[in-house]
Amino acid sequence: MMADDLLENAFLGFFAGLVVAVCGAYKDVPYEDFSATTFWRSPLIGALEAPVIASVFPKAPDALVFLSTIAVERLTVELWKVQRARMGVYAPAKFTTGEWGKPHWSKIKETA
Repeated sequence: MMADDLLENAFLGFFAGLVVAVCGAYKDVPYEDFSATTFWRSPLIGALEAPVIASVFPKAPDALVFLSTIAVERLTVELWKVQRARMGVYAPAKFTTGEWGKPHWSKIKETA
């Protein structure tokens, strides 16, 4: 793999991770506080994983590398969260910031 290909695939992976991060933030922000650390995690992991995927499958079209990067990034992050939960150092915010399925900001509007 040439340096140009490596950079192109890293950018492709960064963009795939950015799509995951934006969609995840859109889905979770009403229920959890926004975290820049977890937002940028997906683009950075995608930028690392896409060149590996592209080097293992050198003839794969960019669209397939893009979609595969999304899948592998989600698998990596979710398995990491499961491992941290098993170690007792992580609990999803949806379970710690109030009733799951109910936006945390809705508590302000509640009346007895």
